[in-house]
Amino acid sequence: MANQRPLVDPAMDAMRNRNAARIKFCTPPAPKTESHPEMKYSEEEKKTITKLKQLYLETIDLDVALQREIYNLEKNFQEKHDVIFEKRKKILDEFRKQNYGDSEPNLSVPNFWLKVLKASYTEFISKKDEKILECLCDIRARLYNDPVVKFDIEFHFDPNDFFTNTVLTKTYFLNCLPDPEDPLSYDGAEIYKCVGCKIDWKQAKDRQKKDDTIEQSSFFDFFAPPVLPDDTEDPNYCDINAILQNDFELGFYLKERVIPKAVIFFTGEIADCQSSSDSETETDDTEDESDAEEEEVPSNDK
Repeated sequence: MANQRPLVDPAMDAMRNRNAARIKFCTPPAPKTESHPEMKYSEEEKKTITKLKQLYLETIDLDVALQREIYNLEKNFQEKHDVIFEKRKKILDEFRKQNYGDSEPNLSVPNFWLKVLKASYTEFISKKDEKILECLCDIRARLYNDPVVKFDIEFHFDPNDFFTNTVLTKTYFLNCLPDPEDPLSYDGAEIYKCVGCKIDWKQAKDRQKKDDTIEQSSFFDFFAPPVLPDDTEDPNYCDINAILQNDFELGFYLKERVIPKAVIFFTGEIADCQSSSDSETETDDTEDESDAEEEEVPSNDK
């Protein structure tokens, strides 16, 4: 089984890549410059270029309308997906009630979502987080397209000893319209903001170590994203910008890949993402094999 070829869905992967390319983080606009300033156009050429740009604006209007239709269609199918996901949750809940405690910790079906998350992006989950995420019973996406386009990622938890919330939510907001001042720069929908939620911990979290250094990152930092400064000259702007870029990609990844494909993340049949520990193991194995090959090469010395 270890050498089994992972399942890959080329068509779905291509669709995801196409959509992901159109959902991007807003970056500060570059100073406007005349394209090809060395070129001088005649009056007739300028008129022609103006007409061509007007046609381009019409294609942008079509792209905006198409994107809106895609969101409407996706929203219409959400209810059908939710019926399936509710059946999945029921199967997992029934298994846990009947078999909880009889399987290997952190690897068994009772800890289904913990393993799914660890298989998709392990670096965000600390050992402390794992105990909490054992109480995670479902992850869902909720889509909205009126009055604004956005989507929620909902993490549903069983009653637990850590916090009183039954659902932790992260919301991603999309801008689907061209900039009125620069419509020609439109290049598709943009995730421009994300908002987390307040976690009502039953005990105050100890976020400091004894030496007053910040504790290692936690999965639950996901629900407290930083706020991007309005001033692009702010010394923290670039760092926060990079953090949010990664955050937006993760939110979209959860929505498009992890939630619908959860079972094959759980079984390890998807080659979408490898954990850092797996990568290290593969690297070590490769080095060992290379060393072995070197030892097996016969010497030409007589």
